[in-house]
Amino acid sequence: MPKPISDTTLDTEARRLDEPYLHDKLVAQVRDMHRSKMLSPVGLPCGVATVDGKHLATLNHDAGGRAQPRSDENKKWQPKGTAKTGKPYFLAPVLRAVLTSAEAKPTLAQVAMGPHEGESTVFPRMVEALHKAYGRSDMIDIIDADAGLTSLANADLVDKLGYGYVFALKGNQPELFAEARALLEPMTASQPPEAESAWEGRNGKQIRRRLWRTPEMQRFQNSVGTWSHLRQTWLVRQETRNKQGSVEIEDRFFVTSLLWNYFKPIQILLLVRGHWGIENDSNNSLDLQWLEDSGPWCTRGNAVWALGLLRLMAYNAVQYLRKRRLRRNDKIGAWMSPMRWRTVFKLIRQALENAAPVSLQVFPGV
Repeated sequence: MPKPISDTTLDTEARRLDEPYLHDKLVAQVRDMHRSKMLSPVGLPCGVATVDGKHLATLNHDAGGRAQPRSDENKKWQPKGTAKTGKPYFLAPVLRAVLTSAEAKPTLAQVAMGPHEGESTVFPRMVEALHKAYGRSDMIDIIDADAGLTSLANADLVDKLGYGYVFALKGNQPELFAEARALLEPMTASQPPEAESAWEGRNGKQIRRRLWRTPEMQRFQNSVGTWSHLRQTWLVRQETRNKQGSVEIEDRFFVTSLLWNYFKPIQILLLVRGHWGIENDSNNSLDLQWLEDSGPWCTRGNAVWALGLLRLMAYNAVQYLRKRRLRRNDKIGAWMSPMRWRTVFKLIRQALENAAPVSLQVFPGV
């Protein structure tokens, strides 16, 4: 570039970005990674796509009618001071899907939520988008989602399209949740777990997970209908031990359409742990390292969502560098911890400076 681009020009061009076009480019990037054998599952026999919500920006305008107005459901994202003043604000939430079975955990798709839509009602669009983009490949076999997306209609759709599902279970499905607790909680006192992970360190604490499961809820009937595809129910107990030796217990329940022997018990624990890859690897990194939570520099029109897609493509490329290309093996052949994000950013900057020193001199803040 012979000279810097003005802020006005960047703002104008950001508003003109074509969101569907960019999403197709994101899909093309992931498919290319898959063809290059970069996205093979680690520790599992198949591919798992995890779907979760993500907040992109808090705005002081409705982005041309696309953003969500403040409500009791989204007030956790309200800017400081607006609760007392009543000043209006708007949000830009999306659903994202991440291939949590792969080492690099790339983002597969992004679907925007409309002004009065929730995650569960947008979930069918995400499943259909995944099926359209990747359905003819062998990349995805299972769709994994948090409890807010669990419903009979969503399970019916996933099953109809030929995928297995693993849905977390909480109080938003009271009949399912009550039956799961009644069946599985007594098992924790009377039976040993089918699988148990080793203790692992995290933030100065030790964590392990233990598995109990039952087939007793097959074809479960509730007030909504029959879960004809439901085959198993899982309880994964996470135990967190602090330095003083006391242990905190958290029970998580799941319903799934998978056959009983589809996974080994220890692989079930690996899948459940991998679910949090969408938070730890993707959402958390994008917020803290890529500063997505700070808000985009242009918020008019489609810019928030289009810039989010550009960021995802950059994230996928750099995440693959961290997790695979720039990651070394130790003396026994095991993967060492990936580089820190800031270290990778520094290496990329150095590479750009060596390749195009004149261009970067006009952008000293890059």
